[in-house]
Amino acid sequence: MPDNSLGLALLVVTVLVALGLLGWAVYCFARWYRADAETRVSLRQARRMRWGWKRLAPMLGLAVKDATPTVLQQYGPQEPPTKPHVLVPRLHTRADALPQVGLSAWQEAGEGLCDAWGMRRIRITQPKPGVIVARGFRREPLEAVIRSPLLGADGSPACRPGQFVSTDDVLLGLDEDGTPIVLNLAYSAHALIAGATRSGKSITVNTLLAYASLMRDVRLIVIDPNLAAVAPWWRTAYKVSDAIHPDEPTEILRWVREEMQRRERLFWSGRTDRISEFSPELPLLLVVIDEVANYTRHPDRKARERFEAELLAIASQGAKFGVRLWLLTQKPSADVLTTAVRTNLSARICHRVDTIEDFLHLFPDGRDLDITAADRTMPQGVSIASVGDMRTPIRLRSVYLPTEACWQINDLMCASGLKVRELPASIDLDKAA
Repeated sequence: MPDNSLGLALLVVTVLVALGLLGWAVYCFARWYRADAETRVSLRQARRMRWGWKRLAPMLGLAVKDATPTVLQQYGPQEPPTKPHVLVPRLHTRADALPQVGLSAWQEAGEGLCDAWGMRRIRITQPKPGVIVARGFRREPLEAVIRSPLLGADGSPACRPGQFVSTDDVLLGLDEDGTPIVLNLAYSAHALIAGATRSGKSITVNTLLAYASLMRDVRLIVIDPNLAAVAPWWRTAYKVSDAIHPDEPTEILRWVREEMQRRERLFWSGRTDRISEFSPELPLLLVVIDEVANYTRHPDRKARERFEAELLAIASQGAKFGVRLWLLTQKPSADVLTTAVRTNLSARICHRVDTIEDFLHLFPDGRDLDITAADRTMPQGVSIASVGDMRTPIRLRSVYLPTEACWQINDLMCASGLKVRELPASIDLDKAA
């Protein structure tokens, strides 16, 4: 009977092991079958990395030899010393299992890991004591062209008017690790975007203006003396101006400030010190001023001072009244934006600029950073950004939303009855589109 029980137990164990192996095989096959071509490449590469790890780790100095004698070896009969046992850390495991193999050892082995695993770059971090995370990149996220989610596979708009609200996250792009970087207009404050000509600044601005136009609880106000940013949204933006002289933009800013004063009563009725909930009846006001230097450096001194006074009032007080101010400029120097205005622009996006001083006006601690926008080789569409609750600036590849697509999105809005005004009489719609 005991023999029969033992045989039955072995049979049950064998069946359970077989079922486990079969389940694992089915899981691997399903994952492989459902994966796209890029994911299958990654799966094959991960398998090769695991198979060759025990041989690679000692070569890169990521293994230690354990020659500690056992109790039997210490007190038993004297025998020839045994060969030291090589301890290899398992991938994605606790580094403190091998105290001699810490963060510095992994970082020194980074280049060897790249070569052995066929990676472009490996980022090694220590999120908490005792844990090492090695992340490999077969392709550089900053080199990829990322199509905007507002566009379909054929490049046509894949959105509809009123689809979003101000609390929806706006996808700005991906950082150098491929992590999505988003902006939330309702919970953010004012911002500054800088960049030289052909640096990709307009692509970032297109994304901001397109999402804001599609938000049913946002009123878009665009001031642009060059028509580069305002043209696609001329017919649907709540207020627009392409004036070169500061007087007309100053009147728009004065209207915004008067709207702020009208909203003061909401602080009493809502018993709050900040407006954070928006609706079509109480919209968020997004004020975008392109080439702000045209107004802050205008030769008409009195007109310039009036503009700067209204700008400062909105920058310093507008956020709590539901106003978001975004300023765009090629050179964010002190003679373009005063320190009082610039300190209220908490979100910063800096595309390629000409000098390190321009970069430092956005990021005063830029000399201590490992990244800079004062680089002639900086690709178009890549920027140094600090948005939301970021502790340190990151490199950002903006999603690609061309101006032609902005015109198409605006056409959809006009067809839905959201047109506010006609194009200027001097502009041919066919040529503009």
